[in-house]
Amino acid sequence: MESYELNITVPPKRSDGKFPKGHRPFNKGVPMDKWMDGRKMRRVLKYLEIGRKMGNPSLAGHNKKAIVGIKDGKLYPFSSITDAATILKAKGVKVCARNISSVCSGKSVTVNGRSYSRRKAGGFRWFYADEVEKYSKLVQ
Repeated sequence: MESYELNITVPPKRSDGKFPKGHRPFNKGVPMDKWMDGRKMRRVLKYLEIGRKMGNPSLAGHNKKAIVGIKDGKLYPFSSITDAATILKAKGVKVCARNISSVCSGKSVTVNGRSYSRRKAGGFRWFYADEVEKYSKLVQ
């Protein structure tokens, strides 16, 4: 009886779950219809098309709302809370998106056991852009 070794090489695993360097997936550069059956391919394409139209609600920015900052009687419109925070930080204003959000929503903040409603963040009064009746009195 002849003895032989079964020599199977397994690519090394990385601890972060990604493919190792130099790994080439079996379907790279191959058309989808060569490695996937037609029924599955139609389903994948249908859901890709739906996802492209609707967007992904679990991704950031899906539910952004326009806001308005008021300082010295002047309006400063922004497309979202995070945009306002990043633009103002770049200009040197110390403000964060969480504080702007709490001003817009009117949430109460607890500091040292005392609860109060935040009125300003970064020297601005903040309102959602669709709530015109709330901030129209503050504009000169």
